[in-house]
Amino acid sequence: MELPQKIMSDNKLRFILILGVIMVIGTSVITQVILQTGENIRGTSVDLSSQLPEGSDEYFNSLVLFPNGLPPFISSGGVYSPENTIFNIGFRIAGMLFVLIGIEVFLRTASSVDIENKKSRRDNFLALTSSSLGGASLFMITFFPFDTKLLLHVFIASIIFISIALWVFMLLNSRRDIDEEIIFWKQPLNSIRRKIAFSGLFCFTFMILFVSLNMQAIGAIGEWGLMLSAQLQTLTFIPTLNSKK
Repeated sequence: MELPQKIMSDNKLRFILILGVIMVIGTSVITQVILQTGENIRGTSVDLSSQLPEGSDEYFNSLVLFPNGLPPFISSGGVYSPENTIFNIGFRIAGMLFVLIGIEVFLRTASSVDIENKKSRRDNFLALTSSSLGGASLFMITFFPFDTKLLLHVFIASIIFISIALWVFMLLNSRRDIDEEIIFWKQPLNSIRRKIAFSGLFCFTFMILFVSLNMQAIGAIGEWGLMLSAQLQTLTFIPTLNSKK
């Protein structure tokens, strides 16, 4: 069965791309602002070591002990009320949107790439897989709060991080030949995507390094950078849209 070239018009895709980015960035920022400026229990010590497997060594226990309250991870915005309501609604919508975006980009790329270009076709499939997995995981993570379902939350968050890190490169690779002549902001679109992809990889590595060193607040900078890299890479598809229909 032959796949359709696309399932929506350029204008509808443009709207969904922008909406998806707004939902992710808006939800992240709004919930974090409420978390950081809120009162009551938000600044008290949080110890999640009881959720680790029995017999976990001191190092792992120290990673989930936050004497000054929850660190500025994006997920921390899903713990307390009222920001957790915004977190849950925003990321559930965003997750569904990014699954839809992944499918649409896959179809458009598959219909444009040379059938003999096996590498681009493989990378396009990997882009679909990573975007779908990342979007579905973004939706699912809202059901497993950071403070009560720690291990499941960390597992799903890891899937999101890995999916994002893979997707920013697979979008670049799969569309390298298709978009090689597109210039955006006086730069080749492929060059912009390459810079974003390596920025995302740097942020991913930065996050893992500093979290493993138990410097959670600094590691959170990498998480935010990785999130922003993914959103910027998403927006790079807009210059490829020309139809006004």
